[in-house]
Amino acid sequence: MRRGTLQLVVAVAATVAFLVSALSGVVIYAPGRLLPVVGHSLSQWRTVHLWSALVLTAAVATHVAVNRRSVGRLLAGLVRPAQPARGEASATEVGAQVDDVAAGPASDAAPAVAPAAADDSRLRVSRRWFLWLAAGAAAVVAAGFGLERHGGRRAGGAGALAGFPVLNVENGPPATSAAAWELVVDGLVATPLKLDRDAWLALPRTRETRTFHCVEGWSVDHLGWEGVRVADLLSAAAPQVGAGFVTFHAHDGAYTDTLTLDEARAPDTLVADRLDGAPLPPDHGGPLRLVVPSQLGYKSVKWVVRLELTAQRAQGYWEERGYPAEAPVG
Repeated sequence: MRRGTLQLVVAVAATVAFLVSALSGVVIYAPGRLLPVVGHSLSQWRTVHLWSALVLTAAVATHVAVNRRSVGRLLAGLVRPAQPARGEASATEVGAQVDDVAAGPASDAAPAVAPAAADDSRLRVSRRWFLWLAAGAAAVVAAGFGLERHGGRRAGGAGALAGFPVLNVENGPPATSAAAWELVVDGLVATPLKLDRDAWLALPRTRETRTFHCVEGWSVDHLGWEGVRVADLLSAAAPQVGAGFVTFHAHDGAYTDTLTLDEARAPDTLVADRLDGAPLPPDHGGPLRLVVPSQLGYKSVKWVVRLELTAQRAQGYWEERGYPAEAPVG
């Protein structure tokens, strides 16, 4: 490929990647307003952002490689100011000549004084190079943002909470204490339940060690959840014929999500009140939080106060904003 053609391809790729990266970044920061319009989930937009940032970085790197001599001269100018060309008088020398002429007798034969040379000590960056440097900086920032958001697995077990980000759409944990917390199971059930703290603690308990996977791309390994299986709660409430879904309601009523009856009855689907041997912290959903290891994290509703059995699937908070109703891990 000819150099001119390669430079054109690189310029087009960099421009398109920059625009896509900028757009996807805006969507990521404002998903509640934009996702219903564009029709893609936040995880899809994060993937778009990551790849566009990487393409932008690659385009800038290719441009630098193709123009390595110009880059070398530019970097050299940052370190060492440009020197006057051979045969040209420096600004200091010209000044000395002016002083000599001013001091000597006036004469028609006096040598003409050369105009002062331009100051070459300043680094000059063309508009083209300024734009490329700006694009390079944007590529580094965008790629860093994308890679950080897609950061890999985080250690669980001891110190797990240090690597377990706190994410929620509410203004924070509720003021209600664990002692005053109540859990309701109702809807299409034969025996509605209203469990206070004592009734909750009397239920059969289980412990599951699982990896928590977030839709943003990060994971936390080996989290030890402890609580009551949703299957045991449903068994005590006795679902009616026609019940096919369970909607989990958070304390403020704003956040909900729904599982199929089969998903809710899975052995590792819990309403948890402890994490790694300690009471579940309020920031992570305490006193009671749904834990669905087979699904991405937005399905695991924090601060659960109600399980409602229905015949039809209700859209959850994020499903109303473009997320899929099924979010299987992997």
